[in-house]
Amino acid sequence: MRSPFLSLVACVSLLSANCGTSTDHVVKAVSATAPEAPARDLSASKEMFQYNLQKPSATWDLPSELIEISGNAWIDDKHLLVIEDLHPNLYVVRLDKVGVIEKTIPFAPPKLDKFDIEDITFVGNTAYALWSHGTIYKIDDWQGTPKVSNWETGLNKANNTEGICYDPATKKILVACKQASGDEDEKKSTRAIYQLDPATGKMAGEPFLLIEKKELEKLAGAKTNFHPSGVAVHPVTGDIYILSTKDTKGLATYSQDGKLKGFQWIDREQMLQPEGICFAPDGSLYISTEGKRGVPAKIFRFDAVKSK
Repeated sequence: MRSPFLSLVACVSLLSANCGTSTDHVVKAVSATAPEAPARDLSASKEMFQYNLQKPSATWDLPSELIEISGNAWIDDKHLLVIEDLHPNLYVVRLDKVGVIEKTIPFAPPKLDKFDIEDITFVGNTAYALWSHGTIYKIDDWQGTPKVSNWETGLNKANNTEGICYDPATKKILVACKQASGDEDEKKSTRAIYQLDPATGKMAGEPFLLIEKKELEKLAGAKTNFHPSGVAVHPVTGDIYILSTKDTKGLATYSQDGKLKGFQWIDREQMLQPEGICFAPDGSLYISTEGKRGVPAKIFRFDAVKSK
């Protein structure tokens, strides 16, 4: 940990829950943001939520347009906001028997046809889409008439930025690097999470969380080659969940002060390429995986089991 990190967590519901299935209802629900609940001091808390990644509580196949799904964010129990690699579009997906694209929202001029969009997060009516070369597309009024501005984070292609999420505890945005940590003092195997202030669009100069290979391997009980592909903050505990899909397929959990708390392997046959991760306010976990070899892209939901 390179800078102090608050041992606080806000149990936040940014979105209205009982959203109808029409696009208008989705837009109204997302706009109606609820006030933040008082932050809780978790400095002495051992509360954790466990997930059985072998047994999802629900699974949704996705249409071919989302074969390369790369990120997802929670809207309500029936809707996720998702993104895929090759096109600068936001997709509102309704979770029925299968995943249905309810609305497609372009956010960049068609002439900019070379993209590698890796993840999505939003706060109210402002969305943040992450390009693998470090640029963040800030999309104001994403539900209406999108207004796009580019934020240059100082990260680049070598860092291979793949994960982004909003942390309500600190009101900062977290950005995960799949490759180089950007810290010259660290080993090549070290991965990094950076912190960006959405009020200014400025990135902190040093990583606030480092993923160390030896530490991870000690907990995993085997050799690992961890490459973050997604990041999410648990809405109850404030723990930081980091997804890896290249080489090591797994899910690592860190506390708000940067301590490694847990690691789970992901079944390669069940999730061919896990790329996106987000939580519902009750702690339900959603993971999206790309499709391959005739298998459609999928979204999995895992129910939480609270333990002490």
